[in-house]
Amino acid sequence: MPPVEKEQDGASELPTEEHRGMPIYEDSRVRSIVDSLDEQLSEGWYPANAMALKLWHCLEALRDIEVALESAAVQKNATKRKRQLKQFSVQLHTFAGSVVRLCDQIVGDPDARQWLKPGITAEVAEIKSEFSELVPIDHKGDLSLIRNRMGGHIDRELSPEGARDILSRQALSHFGRWLHVCIHALLDLMKLNVFAWSVHSESDDVVRFMNCEPFLVTFRTGGGQIQEIHAVHFSKRSPRMAVVDLIEVVIEHSQWMFRRGERRIRSLKIDKDTNWNTFRGSLASWSTNI
Repeated sequence: MPPVEKEQDGASELPTEEHRGMPIYEDSRVRSIVDSLDEQLSEGWYPANAMALKLWHCLEALRDIEVALESAAVQKNATKRKRQLKQFSVQLHTFAGSVVRLCDQIVGDPDARQWLKPGITAEVAEIKSEFSELVPIDHKGDLSLIRNRMGGHIDRELSPEGARDILSRQALSHFGRWLHVCIHALLDLMKLNVFAWSVHSESDDVVRFMNCEPFLVTFRTGGGQIQEIHAVHFSKRSPRMAVVDLIEVVIEHSQWMFRRGERRIRSLKIDKDTNWNTFRGSLASWSTNI
């Protein structure tokens, strides 16, 4: 293993090689994953493959959910809170759909099939199957119905009686569970090492990629081609932890959505299970109360 060196403040982005072997420097910068509302190029992590892009879609949905939950949590009027939940169906449906598309990408991506052990993509397909039974986002499902007819817009033919009929299904009371099922599935999918990232470089002849965590590799380019590896940095924190950080906030802000005794995620802890797939069997566990 080459020596690991800490990059000093003010050090060049492209450190000179002082050893016969390529030194590995500690990347001391704290980065998050880019936000769609950033007004200029960010120093954060950018998706660098299709799986990371689908994960970024999940993160963007979670960012919208966090804002919606903060607003609803302080609302004391029960009727107004229900109205906010009705609108929340849009963000929740987007999040659930993004989780499904992440599953599809992992299952069908040739790089994922090459990187993952045999059988893993089949497990991801099973996660999608159980998830689809737990979160009703098909065109006739309750969440889709509320989103399509009352959340995203008001259906032009919707009558007061029709609206009451939709809301009488008590789907609003399931929003918390559906949200936490989405979080549960996403946390398991993020354990898979299939995500690649890049960071912005101020030099036109330099690109920086993290294809294999925790190593951020700097390449020098020329003529539109990569010419050489110029430096390797060791990142102490996975880009995926930016998603975990936001999930913890969403879990905290969504506790009010549950009745006493309802199954939910109360907090996160280190997963000591050697099997990455804790979502297996969720169809039974999420359908019962504590």
